Amino acid sequence: MGYVRTKAIIGDPQRTTLEEVQFLADSGAFFPAISSSLAENLGLKPIVETELMLADKRKAKATISNAYFKLLDREGVFQVAIMDVPEPILGVTVLEGLGIKIDPVTGELEYSRPYGLAIL
Repeated sequence: MGYVRTKAIIGDPQRTTLEEVQFLADSGAFFPAISSSLAENLGLKPIVETELMLADKRKAKATISNAYFKLLDREGVFQVAIMDVPEPILGVTVLEGLGIKIDPVTGELEYSRPYGLAIL
């Protein structure tokens, strides 16, 4: 299928600072991940520092925060990893939480269920 990139709105949980950002939608990633500079621009407050495992089994330190996401016409607040990433990543917590999936044929995002935040 290749890479799927999509625009989403991200911001602080109170929605006082919002920004439209292009994300790499990655169904293999759990958390969404953004750079520390984007997190700072959005005014995201750190909750905890942790160590995450990357796809190649390396471990990396990250700060976890909460962020507002709007994708298609659905929105919610989700945890986000703040770390050194080459581009913002949209993980499955946001996709599943909003009832959105990646269509493997078209590479587009589409609804997977009726709207309503999901408990994973």
